[in-house]
Formats: sequence, structure tokens, C-alpha cells
Amino acid sequence: MFETNGGGVIDENLVDFIKKHNAQQSAAYTEPSAQMKRRLYRVQHPTQILVPKCMDGRLNLSIKTETPPGILEPFRNIGGSFDLGWPFFQEVINDSINFAINKGRRCCVFTSYHFAKGDPDGSHHRGCAGFGYDTKAAKEAAFSLRKQFSKVYGTGPVYALTIGIETDEASLIFHGVNGDELLIADLNPAITKEEIIVRLEALYPDMDKCIIVDLVPLIKGNLNHVQKCRNSVRELIDLEHREQIIAVGRGFDWLHLSNTALIIGPYSHQWTQAVMKAGKIIMSNITSGRIPKEHGVLLMPGALYRQEEGSAGWRLKEMKVRYLLEAAEKVLREEVPEIIPYLQTYAGVVDADTRKFHPLSDIA
Repeated sequence: MFETNGGGVIDENLVDFIKKHNAQQSAAYTEPSAQMKRRLYRVQHPTQILVPKCMDGRLNLSIKTETPPGILEPFRNIGGSFDLGWPFFQEVINDSINFAINKGRRCCVFTSYHFAKGDPDGSHHRGCAGFGYDTKAAKEAAFSLRKQFSKVYGTGPVYALTIGIETDEASLIFHGVNGDELLIADLNPAITKEEIIVRLEALYPDMDKCIIVDLVPLIKGNLNHVQKCRNSVRELIDLEHREQIIAVGRGFDWLHLSNTALIIGPYSHQWTQAVMKAGKIIMSNITSGRIPKEHGVLLMPGALYRQEEGSAGWRLKEMKVRYLLEAAEKVLREEVPEIIPYLQTYAGVVDADTRKFHPLSDIA
């Protein structure tokens, strides 16, 4: 994997870095053994897992749970704040759930919030900037979204639960239906599969047993990842917001790099306000000296294309990307004009089967 130097700062031209990183990530994703691992994992653990979460690039649950890339399906918005009433979010979520059910799979939705336990008041900019470092508000939004899912889909083959993501140790917290919690960081590394199942059944007595079994590898993977984080040496500055990229749209699973990009899905009618807030976060990074000025800021709109959508679908994705680019640039010019001298753009369509980013300049 391409590394960013100290604390997540990219030390080369941002577009050049993205081209290299995407090429590497696409090659890794399409490598035969990686494809076989995904197929095998799907057979062994068929539950489809959807993860609405914050735009913060640190929240890569595939890494945090040591799950093969492409298994967990993310949806991004500022602060992890979503509303099932918003038409586009409703549409993409329902499509994903129907896809799972039609494939004979159960579906589990993780509504989420995140925080840094070593920065409870947000003074060190390590928590959720989207909620102004207010963990209580972020948590309430995650619980509210869970209630929406449960009201619409019930608690059968589709089940929603709430997790907290603690970013200092990369650990997860599972919130039960009766107010109990399972803190993965506190578990004994030697805990067995059977013991985890017992704990999950106590948290979620109404959850389908098959879903419970499929959550076990995520918990075991997160517990293993937490141990690795505890054994590594990470400076506090590595845990702060130091983003240089604003990604808007879908198809950015390959982009997850700690403190590098803010990823915004257009999942509410206020999505441009999320772009504005992202711009202000990055300007704060510049003015505070957390990132250098010389490489600037990258605005990267994208759309996700699937082969079954055909050639018309591809052209629609191109139009979507151009729309996202124009709208995002407009709000940054009007609301964060100080960012414009630093701004570069790089827009394109992502092939869902390969994770290859095709820039508009190559498509036109």
C-alpha cells in the first residue's frame, strides 16, 4: 500500500498520488486470490452488511475488522448523519437490501458514530468533526437511524444495530437493544466463537441466529486489530484530522487512508453543506499547519458504475459526476472562498467490479 508520510500527509502532487494509489488498489482488488477470498467469505458468512458512517477517512471497517475488501458496503455522510426519508439514500439502501434478499442473504445494517477516547472534549481534533466533536449528538443520530430501519424493515431477515467506533485504538462498541454494550477492546483475546455468540444473543435476543454467527468474524477481527494497534507506536498527530482531499459521491472504498480524505455521499438534501463543512475542516488543517500548502486541496467527485447498467448507465454516471463537480465547486467558491487558490479537481467514474477510477478527462 502507498504510504503517506507522518500523520497522513501526502508529500507529492495529489492527483499523481491518487492515480498511483487507485492503480495499486484496483490491482490488489482484482488479483485472483483476493477474488477467491471474497467468494469464499461470502459462502461462509453470507449476511450482507451495510454501514452508514461518517465521511471521516479513518473509518475503514474492512481494516478494523480484518475483513476482505468488498464485503462491507459503506454509505458516507457528514457525521454519519442520515435520514431514511431522503429519496436517494432510501433508494440506494433499499436496492442493496433487495439485492441481498434476492440472493437469499440476510442483511445487517450498522448505524454508527465515532469518537476518540483520548480526546473527550474535542480540543485535539481527533473526534467527529462533522458533529463538532459532540459525541453525544453523534450517538443520538446513530440510534435514531437504527429506529428508522427497524420501523421500516423490522427485526427479521433485515436487522439494524448501532455501533460506536473508537478511533484511538480502532475498536468497536456494539450497543444492545436493552442498553447493554459489548466493548471489543475489553474482551479477552482468547475469547471463543461460542462465548462471542452468547454475548451477542444477550445483546440482541431478537436477532436471527444466522446473522449472529456472521458477526463473530468481525468481532474476532476487530479484537485482533486492536491488539496490533496497542502494540504499534502511533504519535498523537497521526490520530488528528489532517485531510487534504474532499471526495464526493460513491465508489471510494479504495480511497480509505487514515486522515487523508473526507468522503461525502449525496445522501441528504444538504449534501452541499457537507462539502462546505469539509472545505472548512481542510482550511483549518491548512491554517493550523497540520497539512502543507504547497500540494493544495483535491476535490474529487465520483460515481459508481456496475456492468449491468449498460452503456446508458455509464453515460448517466458521467453526467452525475459533472453535476457533482459543478455543485461542489459552486458551494466552495461561495462559502469557503479562501480554499479556491489551493483547489484542484479530479472527477471520474469508478468501475464497481475493478475499483478502477476512470477520470472524465479520459472518458470525454
